[in-house]
Amino acid sequence: MKISLDWLSDFVTFTVKDPEEIARRITAGAAEVDAMEKQGALLEHTCVGKVFSIAKHPNADKLFLCEVKTDRGTKKVVCGGTNLHEGMNVAFAHTGARVKWHGEELTTLEKVKIRGEESEGMICAGEELGIEHLYPARKDQGERPIVDLGENMEAHVGKSLRSVFGMHDTVLHIDNHAITHRADLFSHIGFARECVAIGIAKWSQRGSSLPDRQAGIRGPEAKSLKFGKDKIPFKFVIDSPELMPRYCACMIEIDGLGATPEWMRKRIEAVGWRSINLPIDITNFVASEVGVPLHSFDVDDIKGTVRMRTSKKGEKIVTLDEKERELPEGALVLSDDLGIFDLLGIMGGLRSSTKETTRRIYLHSASLDPVSIRKTVIATGHRTDAATVYEKGVPHITTEQGFYRAVELFLAHVPGARIVSKKEEVGTNGKAKPITISDEKINRMLGVDVPTKKVETILKDFGFGVKTKNQKPKTQNFVVTPPLWRLGDIRGEHDLVEEIGRVIGFNEIAPVLPEARIDPPARDTRLLRIRDALKEERYNELVPLSLVGPALLQKAGLDPGKAVKVGNPIGEELSLMQPSVLPGLLEHAEKSILHVEERLRTFTVSKVFRSVTDEYLELGLLFAWRRQEGIKRDPFLRAKAHMTYALAAAGYRLEIALPSSVPNFAHSGRTAKLTVQGKEVGVLCELSPAIRQRCGLPHRAAIVLLNVTDLFTLTPQPTIVKPVPEFPAISYDITLTMQPKNRTADILGKIRGKHELLESVEIADLYGGKPLAEGQYNLTLRLTYRAKDRTLKEEAVQKIHTGLLKSLGAAA
Repeated sequence: MKISLDWLSDFVTFTVKDPEEIARRITAGAAEVDAMEKQGALLEHTCVGKVFSIAKHPNADKLFLCEVKTDRGTKKVVCGGTNLHEGMNVAFAHTGARVKWHGEELTTLEKVKIRGEESEGMICAGEELGIEHLYPARKDQGERPIVDLGENMEAHVGKSLRSVFGMHDTVLHIDNHAITHRADLFSHIGFARECVAIGIAKWSQRGSSLPDRQAGIRGPEAKSLKFGKDKIPFKFVIDSPELMPRYCACMIEIDGLGATPEWMRKRIEAVGWRSINLPIDITNFVASEVGVPLHSFDVDDIKGTVRMRTSKKGEKIVTLDEKERELPEGALVLSDDLGIFDLLGIMGGLRSSTKETTRRIYLHSASLDPVSIRKTVIATGHRTDAATVYEKGVPHITTEQGFYRAVELFLAHVPGARIVSKKEEVGTNGKAKPITISDEKINRMLGVDVPTKKVETILKDFGFGVKTKNQKPKTQNFVVTPPLWRLGDIRGEHDLVEEIGRVIGFNEIAPVLPEARIDPPARDTRLLRIRDALKEERYNELVPLSLVGPALLQKAGLDPGKAVKVGNPIGEELSLMQPSVLPGLLEHAEKSILHVEERLRTFTVSKVFRSVTDEYLELGLLFAWRRQEGIKRDPFLRAKAHMTYALAAAGYRLEIALPSSVPNFAHSGRTAKLTVQGKEVGVLCELSPAIRQRCGLPHRAAIVLLNVTDLFTLTPQPTIVKPVPEFPAISYDITLTMQPKNRTADILGKIRGKHELLESVEIADLYGGKPLAEGQYNLTLRLTYRAKDRTLKEEAVQKIHTGLLKSLGAAA
């Protein structure tokens, strides 16, 4: 089984980036990775070359002297390709490249003489570079053909083959023996679930939006596909229902086969499929993505009644590989009035295959008896990828999901594709029986205590339904319902314990030895989250000394007489314990402001000292512009926004209010106190002009001083995730001209909550300047309306919006 990491990335985002580590984690937690194949590994030091001259080798009858245009200039090489001709675009390997000599032994190319003639590089056959699946040799190309890239590569002459072919994927080769009991893992969606469950990936936005993410449906739900009213134009009879318990099919008409999209071709070729034509490529794509091999039949080649039955000994079929095969007794087949046309679960028949003339397709997806498939494989000696999957027992739900996915792809990519029949189906997807297990038993069987929440999370990540109920004090029972795609291998408590154990990691369950209990202190990550948030906003963290001098305190507007003195200072400039982090921020700003292009953003976190016994942790932040900026980029507003974002990252909602007093270093009209949950925790202000002038700051600068110790006495609020709105919103912008006496908070307070459809009111823009009068500014508000249960109509929202504007006294 081959799994493409690029394909998995359609569904998940890997939190582990190293492919080797991904392979190691999958081996440890899901299935053994036999090998890791990096696409295009043999394409280093290769390019698209153009042969512009060919001459006979003077000392060899079957060799030629060629001049090839490459990315490193013209190269002279000796070549024995039987299909070589002038003007040919070829796969050229430079000296230093590693190639498979005649498709076998790896060899590093060197500059050599061949029969007395110098050769610098190599014109390669497909097998020598591992691209024989892209350019298979043809009989008409002679005994020793080289790759003919074709005229369409003319524009790529001199370009790297790896970039031209887009070979950047990593493919994992999974040992089939490790997943014989897991039919769901013969698919990319199955491994996507595993990667999420074992903790190396998270569902991507694309994967999270699937109709049933855990079930792995990438296509539409059943109800979104519109099937026709007519029956399939032949009678379908199942002679042995127990051998085909689940079956879905329909008829699709097409205008032509079309061309396989490049993304699909790359996906299937990466995992070993050869692109044939679009309908067949779709069935192969779905087989690898969802995990059920499908087949598309040419309806016009089916004659009379179709029967699903078992073969009689000696019956024959010509399969897709153009070989006539004699069948044993009991092989699962489809037959019509002309005979057998499909060897079910192993290989389709040549007669009914999809070809250039096909215009009506019978799309068929089935779950088959795995024992019958295996017996037929052994009897015929004919093993295929489809047989390998079917002998594991394709889950019934996967049969249905694969069918819907294939129909979706047909409708999306095959020219003129349209469903023209009813959906034919047999059987159900099954029903899971709940399994009850206690946390006590889980811990006893694993030999390690697993938290209840962890157990629940692990099982839910695998797609299990989990309900909990208390059995007795300190014991909890889990009622676990297996997902429909795991009905084949989840049978009892021991299976659930195995699922939990492999996620935890069996190598993480240490042998029990005598030990002393050591409980490390609980780690508080709040400050770390605040730091990280400020760094996201491009602030640089300063780590100055906690010692300052009287001159620096006076420069910052602080009283040196109130600072704690150091008993035996090194010098006067380090004689005091800092009463605030402000002096250190200003000292750095004075030295650095002329070295930044636009703005200076710094912060620091340090202990400050009110007295010998009174100390606390303080965070200081400075935002200063080197040049004069407009109101929209006002330092005060920028610092407020950034501090709000940083505290939100730690679970705190920051509010500002008018201060009861203004510090000496603050601007008297541009100062606010910071509060969280009603408690004052700091100050936000613009530096007073006098302090700013002393520190050499050319334009306005904002300061935040936050008492972290007081802040952390408050309990952070949990982040509440809201579902993505189902219906679209309607937004309007209004612009108000504000006077200095007006408060934006009052305006917002008048509007917010005025109507149930008003979802949010946000500040969209600020403008101050001509032609506005001194002190005036324009405030643009964005009002967003949305209903939870319907799509709003413009006329209705206009009425509501007009009423709100009247309450403000603004014109629409």
